[in-house]
Amino acid sequence: MQEFLTNNTVNCNLMSLTGYRTLVILRALMESPKTNDEINHCLLSNQYIKENFSSDTLRIYINSLRAIGCEITRANKSNNKKYELISHPFTYDIPKSQLKALTKLYKNLYDKVDVQDVIIIENFFKKISELAKDENTEEILQNMSILKYINKNILNNLLIHCKNKNQITFLYNSPKSGKKEIKIIADKLSFKSGKLYLWGTSLTHKEYSYFSVDRILNICSINILKGHENFLPITVVYELYNQNNNYILESNEKIIEQTENKLIIEVTSKTEFELIQKILYQAGDCKIKSPESFKTKVLNKLKAMEASYENI
Repeated sequence: MQEFLTNNTVNCNLMSLTGYRTLVILRALMESPKTNDEINHCLLSNQYIKENFSSDTLRIYINSLRAIGCEITRANKSNNKKYELISHPFTYDIPKSQLKALTKLYKNLYDKVDVQDVIIIENFFKKISELAKDENTEEILQNMSILKYINKNILNNLLIHCKNKNQITFLYNSPKSGKKEIKIIADKLSFKSGKLYLWGTSLTHKEYSYFSVDRILNICSINILKGHENFLPITVVYELYNQNNNYILESNEKIIEQTENKLIIEVTSKTEFELIQKILYQAGDCKIKSPESFKTKVLNKLKAMEASYENI
């Protein structure tokens, strides 16, 4: 132990190798059924074991696991000579207070880290839920997932396309216009208002846009020639009233004039839709100064909203 404290290394004298080999085999079987050769591959690649074992020796380790309560099938021709772990006794409970804290932590964390980190966290929760004794605990952990309605294969592919800035076409189930194909130069995946969105230059809409990932049904095609078409960002100047001390500027905004009860703000964005939503959110405290074309679009949007309420 003194050697470990000094060098931060582990050697055979600090552990029971028999017990450790047994745990490595258990971990391997928890991942998937395995043949003797596949188990040996796990043992050989382990940094502390690094050796193969005979079928008889592996059978002894399997029987040791059975003796402590693991249900493991026999390896025979009917199951392709694989050992399969049916059940094991290593379950545990999570106190409600800890479960509540875990849920709160996750909700405050998921939109502040990379999407790949969220996937790792959710895979960890999945492992915990599989071990939980209480069905309510398992259900809470599963429902905690922010990605539960998203196809994981599509998500993994989108991560690759965003990294490579690929031009892709996907089938999208729009809540307003139904299923349609969207062509986009993939840029990034990020969270907004509790949902995961794909962002990129939409060649379909001729602007930088974002789409809810849970509405992407499948990726139809990939253009191996990367697209580099970009559309000019939109700059809008608007007046904001009664917000002098409370308003928090976003990274794409700047104050160009300030009086006692009014801010004049310039905002630049690649996404016209997002700008319109931002202006509408401010309601009566906001007035667009320029450009006139954007002011007209917001006015038309308000008229359309008014008309929809008149028809109710």
